[in-house]
Amino acid sequence: MKLSPILLVALFGLTLQYTEARERRTLTNADGKKIEAELLSMKDGKVRIMANRRVFEVPVESLSKEDQEFLATWKPAGLGNGEADEAEESFYTELIFEDDFSKDGFGEQWTHYKSESVVKDGVLIGKTIDIKDHAGVDAIRFEGKQDLEVSVKFNFMGESAERFNVWLDDKDYKGSHAGHISSIMITPTNGSISDAKTGNFENTIYARRKDGGTLDEATLEMLKTKTANFPLKLDREEWHTLLIQTKGDEVVVSVNGYEVGKLKSEGLAHPTKSLVSLTTNINDVHYDDFSVRAAKGGVATE
Repeated sequence: MKLSPILLVALFGLTLQYTEARERRTLTNADGKKIEAELLSMKDGKVRIMANRRVFEVPVESLSKEDQEFLATWKPAGLGNGEADEAEESFYTELIFEDDFSKDGFGEQWTHYKSESVVKDGVLIGKTIDIKDHAGVDAIRFEGKQDLEVSVKFNFMGESAERFNVWLDDKDYKGSHAGHISSIMITPTNGSISDAKTGNFENTIYARRKDGGTLDEATLEMLKTKTANFPLKLDREEWHTLLIQTKGDEVVVSVNGYEVGKLKSEGLAHPTKSLVSLTTNINDVHYDDFSVRAAKGGVATE
C-alpha cells in the first residue's frame, strides 16, 4: 500500500499496536508529526512500517533529517526480505465470522439472550427486553481460539444508548460465571478492559458478591489489577469503529484507529475463547460491519 501525503498526515496521528520483535522507532515527518512504528523493510527509497496493525510505505525523504540518517544505515534484524514480507501480513489471518447486516434479520449463527435486537436498514439495532433483569445479548459461537481480533462499528443513537460490552467467553469453561473470559465496555465518555476469568466473574468472587458478602482486602487489591479504564470522547449519533485484539495474556483496544487502552492479565490468555457477544445497555446502540478473526493456528506465538 502506497501512502498518499494526506494519509501520511493521518497516519502520524495513530499509535503502534503490533507487538512483534522488530525494531521500533518514533518517526517524524516534515510537518513535525510523530508516530511510533515498527520498521519492517526498506526498498527503493521507501521504508515499510507497521502502525495500527497496518503496513504503509513512507518515502524516506519525507521524514526528518535525523530519521533519514538513521535509516541510511538501518538493516532489518533477523529477517530476509521474503520473511519480512510474510511477517507484514496481519497476525489475525483466519476469518471466523463477519456480518455487514445488509440483509434484514439475523443469520443462523447468531444467538440471543434477553434481547429484542433487530437487524434493519443495514444495521443491528441493540435492544434489551428488561434491563432490570439482564442486558440484551446478541452472540456468535465458534470453535475455540486463543487469540482473536474483533472489529465493529457502533453508534450511540439517542440518550437511552448508555453503553455496550463486547464479551469474549468460553461457554464450556466452568471456572467463571457464564464462562466469561474478558469484557470490553464502551460508553461515550469512557471504557474499560476486564479480565473476567480471574477477576470479578471468577466463581468464588462472583458468588460472594451476589450473596451480598464482602471481600477481604487482599482480594480487593487483586481485583484492581484485573481492569484497565480509559477516557473517551465520542459524539452520539455518529459512527465509530472499535477494534479489540487479544494476544496471549494481553488485550489491546483501539477506537477510530487510536489505541485507547490495554490490559495484561493471566486470565486473558484463556486458550479457547469460543463466543463473542454484543451486550447492549439499554437500547438503541447501532452496530455495523461486525467481524471476528483468529490468529493462525488459534494460539499465541509468544
